[in-house]
Amino acid sequence: MTIRISRILAAASLAASLPAPLAAFPAAAQPGVHTASSGGEVMRLLRREKLDLILPGAMRDNNVDMWIHVTRDGDPDPLAYWFGRTYGYLVFTDLGNRIERAAFGSGGAVADITVRGSDDFARTISSYGRGYQMAFGYGDEVYEEFAAFVAERDPQTIAVNTSDWLPEADGISHSSWLKLTRILGPKYTGRIVSAENLITDFLVRRTVREVAEQINNLEAARQLHQEALARIEPGRTTIREIVTWARQEAYKRHLAGFGTFSRGGVRVYYSAVSPDPPYPIDARYWAWHGDYVLQRGDFFAFNVGVSYMGFGTDTKTHAYILREGETAPPESIQKLFDLAVAGQWIMRPHMRVGMTAKEALDAMVAAMEAEGYIYTPFVNSGIQGVGRTPDGTRNLDYVIIQEGLGDGDQPGFAIDHHAYGTVGTGTVGPSVTNFRADRHHLVIQENHIFAFEYMVHMNIPERPGFPLAINISNPQVVTSRGLEWLQPPNERIFLIH
Repeated sequence: MTIRISRILAAASLAASLPAPLAAFPAAAQPGVHTASSGGEVMRLLRREKLDLILPGAMRDNNVDMWIHVTRDGDPDPLAYWFGRTYGYLVFTDLGNRIERAAFGSGGAVADITVRGSDDFARTISSYGRGYQMAFGYGDEVYEEFAAFVAERDPQTIAVNTSDWLPEADGISHSSWLKLTRILGPKYTGRIVSAENLITDFLVRRTVREVAEQINNLEAARQLHQEALARIEPGRTTIREIVTWARQEAYKRHLAGFGTFSRGGVRVYYSAVSPDPPYPIDARYWAWHGDYVLQRGDFFAFNVGVSYMGFGTDTKTHAYILREGETAPPESIQKLFDLAVAGQWIMRPHMRVGMTAKEALDAMVAAMEAEGYIYTPFVNSGIQGVGRTPDGTRNLDYVIIQEGLGDGDQPGFAIDHHAYGTVGTGTVGPSVTNFRADRHHLVIQENHIFAFEYMVHMNIPERPGFPLAINISNPQVVTSRGLEWLQPPNERIFLIH
């Protein structure tokens, strides 16, 4: 079958205009890093805009009259980024003309709270609650004020942060659930629904300021990647050394916290010279262990993320270390890379605001197949030692590649366009992939930030029977105008002398 993508490759491939190979990449200016004061001001703005502009629509579109967000001191809250450190009950009630904000306990960083519970209630709902009751001689009658507060507003639907499928909406503890239902009584307990859809919409509907911070973060990561690649000395630099340098540099620039070596920072797809490659074991990635020495003829993806204002990255930068006498990657690698990046332009028109994740997935699969790609949906076995054949020797995703491509010359593809953005809530929202079907019903919202991630693979002459697989990933955004680039899309292979 002839592959009909020449018009796309003409736009996507930069092979004829690649810059000189990387030898020494000058240090670039990073986006402005906030001070404690300026960062705090921006964080307050992010939180205020989220509550002012996003919360009302999220509640009303999900028919929620009251949202009781329950937290407990010492038990991490998945929404702490937006609410700060809280304990007790944050309550948001739709009064028709406004969303009332109340706190029974600690309001954390939530601004404009108009109703606050008593000090006695706050102490009793804290981690030392029973101790306060014993010391000062009062009983459970202290909870009556909250029951009266709810009854006065008489909500028909009460959303609570419990969910059997979405961890970010399941922050309530078992004991906190029992306490809440005792306080509310059977009448209002019967009106409780999961806050999972409300919390999903609250998180994935992004303000302009959120998009701006994601852009700053991605640019910082892009510059860091380029500097890291320039430091690689073929035959001397190990994966661990370059990943550790990048993580340490991110930390120095206030773009990361404490961390240890991550084996996912560099994944070598192919090596032209290294002996005894373990192809039959995990051929999607030839090597990723920290002691591997990068050398001439290696083709790899670099993905060391940074964290800026709570936003993460999932960008894979591709590089090839030139062998003596080479001025470009081998023809087979360049051909597959061109086929891989062309997928961005094929799929781009088929993710739009208002579509469900499943609708976008079906449209993208159809578009790729129409251009001659073979769909090979993964089970997401990754490199974590799971998702293997019964004998434990083969990676299931790679078996899918081998069986899907056979001995033909067509490229195959798999899709994992997952929601992205704020650290800790990375996959909340529409997920355009076959293996996150629990999110297929979710609708793509305005300013949907997601990792434009997919895999393309093909047989190459250098590895008969073991196709080369490339993972493309860049966070981007969907607006009312369509899919827009938050950062330069994958378009070229960085060449290293």
